[in-house]
Amino acid sequence: MEKEVDNALSTIHQRVNGVKGSLQTFMRKLELGGVIWPDVNENFTTLAGQLNFLQKALTKEDTPQLQNLVLLPLMTSTGTGPDTTLEQLTEGRIPYMAQDSLPNYLRTKLDLEIEKKEHFVNNEVDRISENNLQQQICDLNNLSDTISEIIQTTRDSWDDLTPHSRLPENENKELNKLMSALETGKGLRSNNRKRG
Repeated sequence: MEKEVDNALSTIHQRVNGVKGSLQTFMRKLELGGVIWPDVNENFTTLAGQLNFLQKALTKEDTPQLQNLVLLPLMTSTGTGPDTTLEQLTEGRIPYMAQDSLPNYLRTKLDLEIEKKEHFVNNEVDRISENNLQQQICDLNNLSDTISEIIQTTRDSWDDLTPHSRLPENENKELNKLMSALETGKGLRSNNRKRG
């Protein structure tokens, strides 16, 4: 299992480094200017291919489920200054892993202030009696029923007020005559009279 994880991590690391290298090269080209459209397309195509290979490496059947693994530091620095080895390994993301910063990176417990607020809310919930809770539920149900009735009666009154979309029969015939006159000229009289 350990060898599979190492192989998977090295493959993923290579793919990620390839994507990072392509991105850095593309960003340098953009910063320097003079980039032409075919180069931009080529860079995007390269990035898309590399990301596709990375996705395939992550979703292969023989790749172990990495999210199930726990990563913990085996050693912490005693000094407060940056640890150059750790900074180099994490590419500057984590400058040091000291005992005072470790809880912030591996926090599994809420901050003290948030924990106090959560405790206060839980106490407030516990103080509500069962009868009071049932009364609040009944009030909320009554309110929702009332709102539903108001919406339904308003909808019904709007339906009664709005004119129906169907035209009366004689207007429909007139509309058909007008449309046939516009489309085919049917029923139009000519102004040219025979002069004799």
